[in-house]
Amino acid sequence: MSKKVLLVLVLTVLLGTLVIGGKALPRGVAVAQSDEMNHTISVSGTGTVEVSPDIAYLNVGVTVENKDPAQAMDDLTVKANAIVEALKKAGVKKEEIKTTGLSLYPVYSWDQDTGKQTLEGYRASESFSIKAELSNAGKLLTIASKNGATNIQGIVFDALNKDELKLKAIENAMKDARAKADAALIGTSYKVTGIKTISVESAPVYPAVYRDMLVKEEGAANIPVEGGTIGVDANVSVVFIFD
Repeated sequence: MSKKVLLVLVLTVLLGTLVIGGKALPRGVAVAQSDEMNHTISVSGTGTVEVSPDIAYLNVGVTVENKDPAQAMDDLTVKANAIVEALKKAGVKKEEIKTTGLSLYPVYSWDQDTGKQTLEGYRASESFSIKAELSNAGKLLTIASKNGATNIQGIVFDALNKDELKLKAIENAMKDARAKADAALIGTSYKVTGIKTISVESAPVYPAVYRDMLVKEEGAANIPVEGGTIGVDANVSVVFIFD
């Protein structure tokens, strides 16, 4: 056999094989490769932390009526100042009292027989939000009512360490997401090996007393205020990598 013919045979053999990892494989054999994009699982997790509140925001208001609008505002000023001064004497700081509403509007009566309305006077109102320690909330509500508050519009509860609670809720949500990912892979040969993306959403949830409360009579005991518990929630969306 000539050298030329031998060279042609060698080239034919080499072109008919594929070498991968030191092993020769026949042409046309497909080799699967790990693709990270195809080895992910998306799950959502939720986490909640419940604690007893230690802060209350008290919403109180005062309303007066008078036939003269200017006099209505003057009467309101006297009553509103009396409430604020009484709260300050009880230890509430100025920055812990915030006006949340102020209004003056006409009050009409309606005659069904004539179909006409008559101006009866003017109603002036002011409302306040008062920040208080939960243990002191009932006392302050009683003081406000004894010094002119005509309505108690509701209470919102809060916690001083809510930022720490948010972080704990996120931690719990991540544990929940990982547990779901592990459960989804049970029965397979795959395991979670990493995280591709994380999206976090957290929001505190405060229970509030929305009903109006009756004003206590002079000399009555402090209004009882029970905060129960508040919950801080967190939601996460996680894309895990598995292999």
